[in-house]
Amino acid sequence: MKKLIEIMVSILLIVSISPIQGFAKEANSVHTLSKEQQNVYNIVLKSMLDIDTSAQFNAQKVNYENVGNIVNQVVEETPEIFYYHSVTVGSDGTIQFKYNNSKKNILKKKSKIDAAVKTIVAKSIKKNMSDLEKVKAIHDYLVLNVEYDYKNYLNNKVPADSYQTYGALINKKAVCDGYSKSMQVLLKKAGIASIYVTGTADGEDHSWNLVKVNGKYYHVDTTWDDPVPNKKGVVNYNYFLLTNNQLKKDHKWTESDYPNATSGQYNYFHNMENMIEKSGYYYYSNAQNNILYKMNKSSKKTSKVVSDRVPYFTIYGQWIYYSNYSNGGYLYKVKLNGKSKKQIKRMHVVNIYMNGKVLYYKEFASGKYRQIKL
Repeated sequence: MKKLIEIMVSILLIVSISPIQGFAKEANSVHTLSKEQQNVYNIVLKSMLDIDTSAQFNAQKVNYENVGNIVNQVVEETPEIFYYHSVTVGSDGTIQFKYNNSKKNILKKKSKIDAAVKTIVAKSIKKNMSDLEKVKAIHDYLVLNVEYDYKNYLNNKVPADSYQTYGALINKKAVCDGYSKSMQVLLKKAGIASIYVTGTADGEDHSWNLVKVNGKYYHVDTTWDDPVPNKKGVVNYNYFLLTNNQLKKDHKWTESDYPNATSGQYNYFHNMENMIEKSGYYYYSNAQNNILYKMNKSSKKTSKVVSDRVPYFTIYGQWIYYSNYSNGGYLYKVKLNGKSKKQIKRMHVVNIYMNGKVLYYKEFASGKYRQIKL
């Protein structure tokens, strides 16, 4: 009986913390840590990146009840830790981590993600790119290569991977958290500072990014720039580099928790419903009327390419291939200078894009994709 009493007395006080599923804040702008708390943060970060199952901190300097919040902060700031499940913290300074998979399987996934990030950044980011060009390149990659996991979202069966970088970068399907975390990881690799923002959009939980371009912060909602249902080859810019005032028309967040975005320097992007960059120009479908325009990247001077309404288009060589909504949505082509316009197919087509030297388009009536070798 005495032995049992001794065992009971020695039982540790513990707290168990589970993650906040799916939504998190980049805490470098919203949390202030003491020196001792920062030490715990560093211990937790290293342990979790190493996929250790336990760690030790000085419980005399940091209250064990506060460590769970630090763990969540680490997870929230580090999208690379996609495998966290929960943590148990003891009053003696012990931390026990629980992950959602075996270390072997986690390492396999991590290897795939690391390889994907390296490849994407190498292909997307070119030497001497400006901050703007880097952010746009990552934004465009995600919109063009990731599909919103809409079917699972409607059925309330979104898999865990779709909330993480693995869903976006490997499975090519994600919800907002997968887009935002991937944006954060890719921008970090490209040398661009970004903050992971959470709040609501149209009344639902949502996440996006604050990105730093030439010393100023702007909001980028990559998820909302990706058309749903998916439209291959289409990139929107309605939520690219917005100010607080512009974004809060349909988004809500605790503004005091984050840097304030006030610069409207890149507002011209918001007039581009669909855009392709080519030879120093932005070719775009005007957001108000879908008329096809081009803008000189340096001077910002705009000019009309054709007077047709062009919601879908692609560019190959010196030609623009487009769906002419001023004439039945038929497939047309016109030179970059607006000359030599010609009808190619007398059928309503959508979702036009290039893959190598092959032009793909979708027949509106049948929903089938067709191709033309150029």
